[in-house]
Amino acid sequence: MSAAQDDLALPRGFRDILPTEARELHAIERTLMEAFERHGYVPLEPPSVEFARAASAVDERRMMRFLDQGNLLALRPDITTALARVVAQRYREAKGALRLSYFTTVFRQDRSMRGSEREYDQAGVELIGPTGTLADAEILALLCDALGSCGLRSFSIEVGHMATVRALFAGLPPAALDVVLEALRRSDLVGAFRAAAGAGMGPERIERARRALAVRGRGIETVDDVPGVTDLRETIHLARELFAGGELWGVPDLGVIPSLPYYTGIVFEVVSPHVGAPIATGGRYDGLLARYGADRAATGFGIAVPLLHQALVADGWKVSFDAPLVSLEGGDDRTRSRVAAALRARGFGVALGRVAESAGRAVVSAQVIDAEHVRVEGRDLHLDAAAQLFSDAAVKR
Repeated sequence: MSAAQDDLALPRGFRDILPTEARELHAIERTLMEAFERHGYVPLEPPSVEFARAASAVDERRMMRFLDQGNLLALRPDITTALARVVAQRYREAKGALRLSYFTTVFRQDRSMRGSEREYDQAGVELIGPTGTLADAEILALLCDALGSCGLRSFSIEVGHMATVRALFAGLPPAALDVVLEALRRSDLVGAFRAAAGAGMGPERIERARRALAVRGRGIETVDDVPGVTDLRETIHLARELFAGGELWGVPDLGVIPSLPYYTGIVFEVVSPHVGAPIATGGRYDGLLARYGADRAATGFGIAVPLLHQALVADGWKVSFDAPLVSLEGGDDRTRSRVAAALRARGFGVALGRVAESAGRAVVSAQVIDAEHVRVEGRDLHLDAAAQLFSDAAVKR
């Protein structure tokens, strides 16, 4: 690679998002934020930079850190921890529920991203205050509504419970339990059970934990005596009452162990046959806000937008356009400007001259004849007739 090419290269984990994909991502953003708003969630956006110690809930190996005037800072690696700080600072004395939403960028070394991207969009919500199965069901139902509104068809939501997982390994010393849970987050079952056995957990209990963590779907009935299972079933039932979406979108799965360590209750992840990593993850994290001085219950989810986009495209989704873009040529500058203004007033997008990039939008060429007429596909048309032609073309597509 030449020196000039080196100057144009991007750092590892960063990429340019070109117009077609950018337009699709903006469409996803609009749809998600509208869905969040329908459920009473209001937008909030924390800054991109914070003190590294404030983001300590995220493994420092996954953070992008730098020094600024002697302070160790981090590019925002997680929205949940950032919103926890906002709640502690701004809403410490707030009464009632806080329903917060966001669509913003996170910076994190994340194996679940395509090509280990370190900058990507994340969308989600946080419900601060309410506890119990109805609050957890609200979050699950909203997640299903949001994904369905985007047009995602091929997905299921796998639902577990961290209280159940902790109960399966109850009695282990805290340090050993941390080792076990960290291994489970890496999907290292062999390492988890080896650590549990090394800390004194007997073979019968290890086998029971092994069987329970393999439970999915109706098999949940075989572990009724473990804490959290009743709440798990009730949450899924209530979520389906709130948003009827069929049997597949809420599936009990005790093997769901989020990669982030702060979850305490119901946890879940969205899986799609088109994507090799969870599209969205979330759950209850009642202890996190206490670290910031605001001891309030909380639950929520985050959607990895690049993975949602990938799954949508694989499902055959495309951004719809109300009308083609008119590429307007010919005529003198004043006449062309008048015609462009007249067409825009009729609801059409107009570009002056040829179009090199339309981001997937259909383009129709028109030649200016005079202030009220254009030539389209060899036909001389009044602007009203041309507008009807453009509208008919949009309907046929």
